[in-house]
Amino acid sequence: MQLTVTALVTTLSLTLLSACSTKPNHEGSSASTVLPPSVKWQTQSKEYPLITRAIYRDAALQLMQRELPTNWVVVMDVDETVLDNSGYQAMLSQSGQSYSTASWNQWVKSKQAKLVPGASDFITSVVSAGGKVALVTNRNKQLDSYTWQNLEAMGLPINTDNTCLMGRSQADKDAVDGQQIVNDKDLRRQQLMTGDVDCYNPSDEAVAEWSQPHNIVMQVGDNIEDIAKTTQASADPSALLPRFGKDVVILPNPMYGSW
Repeated sequence: MQLTVTALVTTLSLTLLSACSTKPNHEGSSASTVLPPSVKWQTQSKEYPLITRAIYRDAALQLMQRELPTNWVVVMDVDETVLDNSGYQAMLSQSGQSYSTASWNQWVKSKQAKLVPGASDFITSVVSAGGKVALVTNRNKQLDSYTWQNLEAMGLPINTDNTCLMGRSQADKDAVDGQQIVNDKDLRRQQLMTGDVDCYNPSDEAVAEWSQPHNIVMQVGDNIEDIAKTTQASADPSALLPRFGKDVVILPNPMYGSW
């Protein structure tokens, strides 16, 4: 018997999020038939985990075959790059609601996001090879503690020496000038290269590892704007193609984006 939308959800509480979140079917669960095709594909298809794992595998191989500089770092987005938020999208669909800052912040605080298939192996490869990971996310910087706890709960090999988490602040938005700072992640990428980053730290102690210039060797995300000085409007797929899989890696996200 199919439940009605009203029976499925009545509020956006953390209890609701726990009850309604949809774990990807490639981990053994199923999604409701009310889900739109984009969410069903990410949660139920065999293609999605095959594609993401293959992309991450090839990215790791590419890195290991290169001569890497000192203080090298891989810049990664978080949502739909490391953490899979299909549970949030499923909850919205099942409740007949659309994205809101309030419901999204509540989801982040619930720390229920799962891992994008292949992300853990890739991050492990990076840190095992002596590299670092900079997680440049457009989650609100004030929510960094929840994001960090979610990442740790997923068993990722992260610590404050090898991983710098940087949520978005108002300064990132205000810095966009269309020239040197083209999108709202560019400032943080520049700060990473100059050693002037503001990494999240659970202990609030300064970490010397990040107070020096770093060399960005790869940028990984699910959105074209996860590439430095690039926007949806300005991106040229033909120009980016030779870089794909080398210093630029883009994962599939059919559920939402700057498009």
